[in-house]
Amino acid sequence: MFQFDTLGQEIVEELSNLIKEQVILTDRRGFIQASTDLQRINQFHEGALLSLREKKILHMTENELKRLRGVRKGVVLPIVIEGEPIGVLGITGEPKRIHPQAQLILRVAELFIQDAMKRKQREEKVRDLEFFVFDWLTGAKIDVRFHERGAVLGIDVIRYTQVVVIEVMNTEDQFTIDEVDSFMLNQNIHADLKMIRWGQDKILMLLPDMNQDMLKSELEYFLLYIKRRKKITVAAGIGGRTDYVNLSKSFVQAERAANASKKLNRVLFEHELRFELILQSIGESTRDEFIKRTVAPLLEDRELLHNLQVWFAENQSMQNTAKKLHIHKNTLSYRLQKVEQLTGLSVSNVHDVLLLYLGIRLLDEMK
Repeated sequence: MFQFDTLGQEIVEELSNLIKEQVILTDRRGFIQASTDLQRINQFHEGALLSLREKKILHMTENELKRLRGVRKGVVLPIVIEGEPIGVLGITGEPKRIHPQAQLILRVAELFIQDAMKRKQREEKVRDLEFFVFDWLTGAKIDVRFHERGAVLGIDVIRYTQVVVIEVMNTEDQFTIDEVDSFMLNQNIHADLKMIRWGQDKILMLLPDMNQDMLKSELEYFLLYIKRRKKITVAAGIGGRTDYVNLSKSFVQAERAANASKKLNRVLFEHELRFELILQSIGESTRDEFIKRTVAPLLEDRELLHNLQVWFAENQSMQNTAKKLHIHKNTLSYRLQKVEQLTGLSVSNVHDVLLLYLGIRLLDEMK
């Protein structure tokens, strides 16, 4: 049923702008739910109730003003959608003068309401699908009722074995329902792919079994399409293949890969994660304490910290690092000795170098 409280006021204001007259909308009980005169909202309009019952246009003349409650001079027209009267449109003014306009405005109102009702039905269907997938990926009981819910939504759950997570790089960017619909129409990844929003900054794809090279290739093309369409950058992670009962595992893996994808700027399979897997598994308190015990002393000397970062980026090559920093090798050697003094860790000891490297990476993660 049409919700007058959400769209009714928008409708009457748009119609009023078209005909330059006062407009009201009533519900099936004859109570005004939206009006260009806000003082009339929630008032009873007896003429609207008669129009609805008789399913015909009525003129509110001087005679009706005397005998009917809550009416003003004008025309009232029943709004009929699919043979069912759902409310009444009222337009103030001299009835004979505004009658031709009123019939045209009624058609506009009916189209507006039909469109709104279809949109509401579509949004409800999308939400039902989103809730179903949410239950599926967060531990819902896989039973007969679960399969029945999937069937109602057009999902043969047994077929789906893999999850892809697409996430915006800028948290201010969001995906709308209409955009996801458009994406579905323009994707060539798989004919039976299911796509939903996960929050407003992520898209989830549920996939049947398919060639993994083709999946990655088509997903890369799809991300380019999103980038051109929305002028945004997105990351994407691909979870491992499993069965539909354990699809939540693929989802967790896809989220982990998408998070790493933000930093590496490419589509990632979860099984490609190595060092990133360790970084993501370290809790915040452990990370902070590890930094404190390794590279924290360098935070007071940003030049030393930067030199160490470049040294690691250049695979610990003294020559390449000095060239990159535009300094002499002896100067670099002196600065690395200062790193050793401040941290208590040796740049020539494999164990200590590993600790310094991990500290640097955790520091980057924190930033």
